[in-house]
Amino acid sequence: MDFNCSGKLHYETMTEKVSIVIDNIEEGTNLYKDFIVYKSDEVINVYNRVCDHNGGRLCKQNERIVCPYHGWEFSPETGGYENIQLVKKKEDFTVTDGNINVLKKLYIPKLPRSKIKNKLSLEFFSHACLIFESNDFSFATDPWIEGFAFASGWWLKHNPPENWVERLNKLDFIYISHSHPDHLNEFTLSKIRKDMEFIFPDFESKSVEKILLRLGFKNLKSFSFDSYYQFKDSELFFSILKSGDFRDDSGFYFTYGDFAFFSTVDSNDLNFGRFPENITVFASSFAAGASGYPLCFDNEEESNKAEVLIRNKYAVKAIVLNNIQKINPIYFLPYAGFFVESAKRDKYIFENNNKNTIDDLESHLIKEKIQCLNIFNNDSYEFYGSQIESSNMIDRQSSSINPEVFIEEVFADANIDSGYINSFFVNSNFRDDLQVFFELTNGSFEEIPNCSFSVDFSSSLPLVVFEEFNWEKIKSEYNPQEIRKLRIKVRKDSFYWVIKNNMPFEDLSIGFQCRLDRVPDIYNVNFWNHFTNIYII
Repeated sequence: MDFNCSGKLHYETMTEKVSIVIDNIEEGTNLYKDFIVYKSDEVINVYNRVCDHNGGRLCKQNERIVCPYHGWEFSPETGGYENIQLVKKKEDFTVTDGNINVLKKLYIPKLPRSKIKNKLSLEFFSHACLIFESNDFSFATDPWIEGFAFASGWWLKHNPPENWVERLNKLDFIYISHSHPDHLNEFTLSKIRKDMEFIFPDFESKSVEKILLRLGFKNLKSFSFDSYYQFKDSELFFSILKSGDFRDDSGFYFTYGDFAFFSTVDSNDLNFGRFPENITVFASSFAAGASGYPLCFDNEEESNKAEVLIRNKYAVKAIVLNNIQKINPIYFLPYAGFFVESAKRDKYIFENNNKNTIDDLESHLIKEKIQCLNIFNNDSYEFYGSQIESSNMIDRQSSSINPEVFIEEVFADANIDSGYINSFFVNSNFRDDLQVFFELTNGSFEEIPNCSFSVDFSSSLPLVVFEEFNWEKIKSEYNPQEIRKLRIKVRKDSFYWVIKNNMPFEDLSIGFQCRLDRVPDIYNVNFWNHFTNIYII
């Protein structure tokens, strides 16, 4: 066994009492620094201000409680969100001397760590792929080095290292944080030896494991979120930490002698905000733009999309800077944000999907006296203990993939018929008060005749009907007493490729391959979760 379970992950606990004067609490919604207090007659409910979707801070906007990241609206009166099927957990509190007392708890995870200074190299290969090597181990994280991600919507910003195939195949193991194709990429993994050892979170849906098995890998090890592990008899101790929302996502925390690495990858509110201390390198996504919202949502006015994008960009930046300040590492590594919408048919996305840059963060890091590992200056680092001894640039290939040629080759055999589509949805074992209308289009989202159908998931078996429909009429005549309606206008080649290969449906939305509309305007979380994490074989 290469990995030994060393026990439950240990937490140091700190508490901070927050007191709120009852007489100052008004009827209705009251906002405080860390909490939302809702009062109705004699009943008082307390909620934290962390959005359950993306870890943003719930704020007041035009008399509504809204997350500035994606616009999720929280109703303190009901305890639920207006645009998603999710109820927020209430905070426990006590009442003494006319005060509501809420305990704000801080949990600090601790891994074994010595004062021994070991030599360790850290190399940035591309996007979220890092290579760690020492005398005791070598491993990679989330290798996406070749091909596209998200059904042709994302392409790599960096050319691959010259010898990346050879380097990856010599590793001891590979960590996969979650099943998104910019982290678990089939084109890259097709070049990896089938006996490679993979480690990943023990998601209930088995979303990572199912894809790796489909790709032919057998040496797979899933690890629980509440434990920590040791690699062989080395000083490498690590724990995989859960995303703080409902999604299949994770981060990685490891120690090696005096060196400590912590990455939130691109998860939301990782480990529910329970971050380690005394970190050498903290790595995180930072760029924003990794969502189909709002550019792919037809219910959003075009004039409002630019405002939302700016808001999202600054919100991501604020979250990252807040995490950096909280963790206070020696070095910060911005990563997992180096993708570009290179396909010609995604020109609209490329021109409008503005992202943060490393330069946007560096001035803030200087104030905090934290050194930024800017991969555009150096992408390979040699550590001795917790300090960098040397750094340089990796030799990379001079040419890159032509997106148009690659798309044509990959999608060439992505052909399915109505019978295949019917069987796919009937066998999905998904039930919900939801009817989904699919409109298949060309690359410019222009309608293709006789390529529309609907799926009613409220039936005892999903009912698939192949016929043209008038979405605007369906939307205008919608009765709130009816089941929810979702329209997915999607590129035919991308849709067929996802269906034929049982790829996650989020490949279509995150990859900008569809345009969405819905009534009512809520996120159909059960649908997207099922066809992204559960129904993949």
